[in-house]
Amino acid sequence: MDYRRKKQTIIASILGLVFISLLSGAYFKWFYVGATCFDGKQNQNEEGLDCGGPCAMSCELLTVKPLQVEWSKAIFLKDGLYDLAAKINNINPNYGLGRFDYTFKLYDKAGQLLMEKKGSSFSLPNQKKYIVETNIASVVAPAKVELIVQPSEKTDWQKLTNDFATPDIFVQDKQFKYLENKAGESQASGIIKNNSVFDLDKIIVSVVLFNESKEVIGVNKTEVYTVPAGQERYFSVSWYSALSGEVKSADMLADTNLFADDNYMRRYGTVEKFQEY
Repeated sequence: MDYRRKKQTIIASILGLVFISLLSGAYFKWFYVGATCFDGKQNQNEEGLDCGGPCAMSCELLTVKPLQVEWSKAIFLKDGLYDLAAKINNINPNYGLGRFDYTFKLYDKAGQLLMEKKGSSFSLPNQKKYIVETNIASVVAPAKVELIVQPSEKTDWQKLTNDFATPDIFVQDKQFKYLENKAGESQASGIIKNNSVFDLDKIIVSVVLFNESKEVIGVNKTEVYTVPAGQERYFSVSWYSALSGEVKSADMLADTNLFADDNYMRRYGTVEKFQEY
């Protein structure tokens, strides 16, 4: 090919590329419709209505149900002090919350709001757990207690990886006793067993005491730190005033936040990831 012909070919190629670029730009500017994910239609390769495929929101996430409150109660301690407790249920099998906010509301007999106690916690998938706030002052005895769980955005919910199993953490050797020579004082204790392969920085233990009628007559909580895999930790909680009845059973639940990266102790200088978004 002579120089002139080669030059013509190069020029034609450049002009062709420019023409194609102009056509592409015109198409994307005037004719292309991007994935809206908000048009109320299942289109553009979406897996469901405005979810999946090109949309950031997964279809499974749209079916997530809010946390349910099974019961809430105030337990009298002494001299205008109360412990507050509630039991919540996360019925979602795959999704949990690394953090949610809640408010205990206390009302008098006339339905007037006495006070509020705010806090935050977390919830694992398919989990029932206790929410406990201790030593709450109220001059008037509350006649009604509500736990209000603040609504969470769909994007706040997190999914544990499909191959991740909840760490086997439990309480063994549970004991409750009334302390000798200390009128009305009592103590609950047990041993936390981290039977998982994960080194955990913090485990929370909630203790709920029941009378013969299965009514809640005492609650408490404590935190245990630095529990490596396969290790055990002793814990105890105490009540320094008489309970309102005789304790017939005690529920002790060990809980840890799997969604908090800083809850996993470092190994080899790195923190492993255990969730997907």
